[in-house]
Amino acid sequence: MSYDALVLGSGPNGLSAAITMARSGWRVLVLEAAERAGGAVATQELTLPGFRHDTFSAVYPAGAASPVFASLPLHRHGLRWVHPRACLAHPLPDGTAAALYCDLDATAASLDAIHAGDGERWRAFAAPFVRHFGALRDTMLAGFPPLRGSARLAAGLGPRGVLDFARLLLMPACALGEELFEDEGTRAWLYGSAMHSDVPPLAAGSAIAAVYLMLLGHGVGWPSPEGGAGRLADALVAHLRELGGEVRTGANVTRIAVERGRVVGVEVNGGEPVGSPAVIADLMPGALAARPRAWLGSTRF
Repeated sequence: MSYDALVLGSGPNGLSAAITMARSGWRVLVLEAAERAGGAVATQELTLPGFRHDTFSAVYPAGAASPVFASLPLHRHGLRWVHPRACLAHPLPDGTAAALYCDLDATAASLDAIHAGDGERWRAFAAPFVRHFGALRDTMLAGFPPLRGSARLAAGLGPRGVLDFARLLLMPACALGEELFEDEGTRAWLYGSAMHSDVPPLAAGSAIAAVYLMLLGHGVGWPSPEGGAGRLADALVAHLRELGGEVRTGANVTRIAVERGRVVGVEVNGGEPVGSPAVIADLMPGALAARPRAWLGSTRF
């Protein structure tokens, strides 16, 4: 069996890549080692019957902002976004909490309730980015280099705003927190989002991660799929199949086959050959780099 392209891994990125190719008329097969598609986008009955839990990820602000998802008819396949009133609430030791809302004024009021003036400082910092959220989103989510989004963002923010944005790219979240806020509680509100980047708050690059997550809340909210995270994966799989693409679960790719320096396919489950001149790996880089001899080799197809 031969395909125009194979995608290894059925997370949302792999499924989106497969959909993009299938929309162009390519014959595409997604191979997933697990028994269900979706990667870390999954919902299961883990406790009592009828109670469904998001096993891994659960909240998708970047998904709601994604121009790729927006271009797909996922609503036709059952995807509905549910928006909570508060995107997040960061509890503090004294029993209070600082919250993030879609509404900038409500967020400022929540921060001011923790420490007078900190909410107004956040409003002054965030308002220019909120006004030009479309350009910010295009800068963060477009292909590299993000020229069009960056140009629009620069035109909207002006020279001083562009400089502030450039500083965020290299700035630790802790430095930004100390610069913006006077209270440890409001700083903790910012640092909680920084931790989602897997970069320590004291490390360079954590500031932009924290700020972007907060600005996503103001721009599109922090929604979850109605019925659980797995509904997002289900909708992507359904649309791919609608386009003629295929998804196989329980298909562990044990080798990527190469002949004369070019990919010619893969082996599945230790021996089954599947041919293709293109293999897209939606996997962690270490999954490929850690086992080069096991993954790469010559096989006749």
